[in-house]
Amino acid sequence: MNICIRNLIYSITTFSENMEKKEMEFPHQRKTLIAIHPFFGPANSKTLQAEIKREKCKEPTFPELTSFVHHYFDGKGLQAKDINEIMNKKYFVGFTGILFLPGKKEVCFIDHPAFDRGSVVDVYDLETRLRLNEARARISLENVETGSVPWDEIAKNPLFIAVGGGEEGAEKLAELASRHSEKKGHIFVPEISNFSSPQARIPLLYSYDKGRSLTVSLNGSGFSVNSYTLGLL
Repeated sequence: MNICIRNLIYSITTFSENMEKKEMEFPHQRKTLIAIHPFFGPANSKTLQAEIKREKCKEPTFPELTSFVHHYFDGKGLQAKDINEIMNKKYFVGFTGILFLPGKKEVCFIDHPAFDRGSVVDVYDLETRLRLNEARARISLENVETGSVPWDEIAKNPLFIAVGGGEEGAEKLAELASRHSEKKGHIFVPEISNFSSPQARIPLLYSYDKGRSLTVSLNGSGFSVNSYTLGLL
């Protein structure tokens, strides 16, 4: 083999191995968690889940993702720059299932959802787990503010609290929103009155319009191939 080609292959392999070994610690609910870099993506949520498991890692719930992005967003170094770029140009997905119940005008949050053959969040799986009392939060959509929320009101908003895994997560989302130029967060919720049966979604986290405001979308299908996420050790 040509020595130049051999050296190039060695360099690429070494670089890849070094990238795979990078660990990123962050605090979450009185514990220290470890994510690996480079991140997974872009791919749909089902593919991301499979790739993470092949690496013997665990996919992050949305509260874990919130803690991670909160810890590193706007930081320095290659890993932090990757986070900012993904937040500004694509989005992170957190593996928390969202089940909309139009008859009751409720939304339920169930971590680690399954996906159907079309890579869409499996509504039947979430319904089954709801009956088994596996939902960690259940919120009425009546009289809850959605859309744009000033950063200093996010920590009191029931939807931000529910998707963030509690008051700590909502406070981290509020602080993240305060680091954006418009100092507000946007929580996008599909119009539940348009649903005739229960619908399943997955939450997305990104910086709207290249950093103007923090956005939490409760309308990800899981199908989009533009998703990124992290693997947890």
